[in-house]
Amino acid sequence: MKSDLIFLSTLFLTACSQTISVLSPSPGAEITPGQDVTVQLAFANSLTGVEHVSAVIAMINCAGAPCPTDASDTLGIPLFAGNYTPQYHEQNLPPYENYTVTIPSTLATGTNLLTVAHFMLVGVSAVPVLEFDNVTLSTPSSSSTRREMTIRGRTVKFSKWENTGIIVTATQATLRQRKARATLK
Repeated sequence: MKSDLIFLSTLFLTACSQTISVLSPSPGAEITPGQDVTVQLAFANSLTGVEHVSAVIAMINCAGAPCPTDASDTLGIPLFAGNYTPQYHEQNLPPYENYTVTIPSTLATGTNLLTVAHFMLVGVSAVPVLEFDNVTLSTPSSSSTRREMTIRGRTVKFSKWENTGIIVTATQATLRQRKARATLK
């Protein structure tokens, strides 16, 4: 009886030490409805065997009301549901996987919650574990929305009325550079 209790508590602590976490977007990041966002899900490496089964990424539209404190009651609008297979990419980060999701166009202005559910089997006896994580994000009003894009590693910010000109100028410059390189070859 005592050994069973020790075994169960050890198993519980092992399962609790292995958790999924949202590395990106960071808490408080600004998102725009309809925007594509990269969600980076990490899972710390451990000595206990883990078989990742699936992950669900969703968005809770708080619509001006306080967001829930955790995602275990409801996930919200599903943005992704499928396999989760974290891999090592950089030395200083735990194994992770990136997902590109589209933020719902109906998302309300204010605070919203990105939620993640992760299902895994832990240990030799394949104990099923369902865990949750979430990140609070900010959706600015459309009048104050600033857009930005990354061009060759540099972030360029522009307002709505400048959008077309910058993209066209950047595209034309890129095409001119490609033509010049092709001519030299």
